[in-house]
Amino acid sequence: MLRYSLIFHQVTLPAHPPGWPAPFDLKLGLKEVLLIEGVSLAESEALLEVAATLRQPLSGQVWHWGIQTASLPRSEVYDLRRQIAFISPGQVLLHRLTLLDNIALGPCYHQGGSAPAVRRRHAALLDCLGLGPYLLKYPSQVPEAVYYRALWARELAKAPELTLAVLADTPKIKESQKLILPWLENYLGEAGRAAIIMGQALKPWHHLAHRLLRLRAGRLHEERFLEHKEEPLTAFLALV
Repeated sequence: MLRYSLIFHQVTLPAHPPGWPAPFDLKLGLKEVLLIEGVSLAESEALLEVAATLRQPLSGQVWHWGIQTASLPRSEVYDLRRQIAFISPGQVLLHRLTLLDNIALGPCYHQGGSAPAVRRRHAALLDCLGLGPYLLKYPSQVPEAVYYRALWARELAKAPELTLAVLADTPKIKESQKLILPWLENYLGEAGRAAIIMGQALKPWHHLAHRLLRLRAGRLHEERFLEHKEEPLTAFLALV
């Protein structure tokens, strides 16, 4: 199991989406990037909330890096979440904190330091996402696209080992994804970074991934990406 970042074994989700197999199995390798395409926002959140330890499955078992999270005490689950980024349009920022304070909250809590120190440490990320002019504003004062990018910055500032993301199709959010994609491409290229990215249409993200799953007729059908055929298998598959 230590060869995998995430394992779902015979899992039934809370409010299990009607079009999904029940139960189902899913494995994510240590360095693997997996896309799940053709799924709605509700379907994506149902899966990724369990993958992020925010909800427990109705049945089945879930492992993160070889650990069955249902058996962990609350404090250890919270520590585990430091390694997991979960981004969805349904998430919220704390409205009484500025964007910078929202982004810095996790790193300050776990690593110490101040919000200005986090800003300096993650300056490249904040610049790439175009957040510089908005960092001292409150969430209610910024456009939807900036709010969405701040959600990404808040999660990526944790330097997660596993990134779980739902991509929505609204025009403003799709425009923001053009800024997110180059950063995520570099980030996931680092050793040991894994991700599951879900959405209706993910073609601009195909080059990031090692596998693609599509939901059809109640089954998850797998496709492998031919552009990875020249890479050594050990670059992304947990073979040893």
